[in-house]
Amino acid sequence: MTRCAVCDGVEFFVRRDFPQRLGLGLVIVFGIIASVFYAYENILATYATLASLVVIDAIIFLFVGRVTVCYRCRAEYRGLVYNPDHEGFDLATSEKYGVP
Repeated sequence: MTRCAVCDGVEFFVRRDFPQRLGLGLVIVFGIIASVFYAYENILATYATLASLVVIDAIIFLFVGRVTVCYRCRAEYRGLVYNPDHEGFDLATSEKYGVP
């Protein structure tokens, strides 16, 4: 893909196709659980909780596909052939379009 079908933009980035809010929610929940274990001085359970989040993250990373996103309008494209010219998110490119 070289042009966005929605806005005719030409710059794209690639990210994992996983809801970012869900990922943040997992980090918060596991962080709270680990903090409770730490408050009760159960260091083994604290590290086990954090290690389990790492394992969950690795599993998600292995099984979740990629999505191509337009910098200009944030349109998402799934199921396309991966374009090696599209890299990860770049803040400087994003700021050029003024989209948060």
